[in-house]
Amino acid sequence: MKKLILILVLLANCHLAVSQDGMRSSVKAGVTYILFGSGDLSGLNYYNEYNRSINRFLTFAPSLHIGYGSKSTLISSSGMTEGLRFTKASVALDANLFFSPMRFERSKVRLGVGPSLRFLSDSHPSSFGVSYQGPSPNLPPGNDYVLNPFVYTNPQNYLTVGYTVILEGELNAGPRWIAGARASFQNYASGETAANIGVNVGYRF
Repeated sequence: MKKLILILVLLANCHLAVSQDGMRSSVKAGVTYILFGSGDLSGLNYYNEYNRSINRFLTFAPSLHIGYGSKSTLISSSGMTEGLRFTKASVALDANLFFSPMRFERSKVRLGVGPSLRFLSDSHPSSFGVSYQGPSPNLPPGNDYVLNPFVYTNPQNYLTVGYTVILEGELNAGPRWIAGARASFQNYASGETAANIGVNVGYRF
């Protein structure tokens, strides 16, 4: 009886291993903290990713990202304070190739790189400032400053291309479910950068 139970357990484990090896695709959903380097605007980024295994070590993974960042600035003078808020929204399409140099029983490390196409809508100006000029008939009593006009040397809505570099740890949470933590850096031809760190969950099929 004990031998029969042992044989059944071994067969079940073999079947599970074969099934996992036969599952070559997965989908992931993740959320990250994002920092846009142009303007230092921070916020959240949500993405969906499709993974297709090429072999045991290589995976092709296109993904769609939606990000939003903001930044508040306070200007004070003569006992008065004014707040300015700038925002940046983006949609990106990435196509990354992952390499898995380290594999363990239930986890693995993935390194990814690939091109990125990103559309941005940016309210952060290239420059702005405050001019102190003393009392003026055109200013409210007690104020001695004016806010300089915003200067936009770059388009506020634009499309740019760049590349992505990714480091990810992936854990098998079940026969089909996976969980991961990811850090990435993106650099674009426009001068924009985006740094991400966050978590994801996926389903293998």
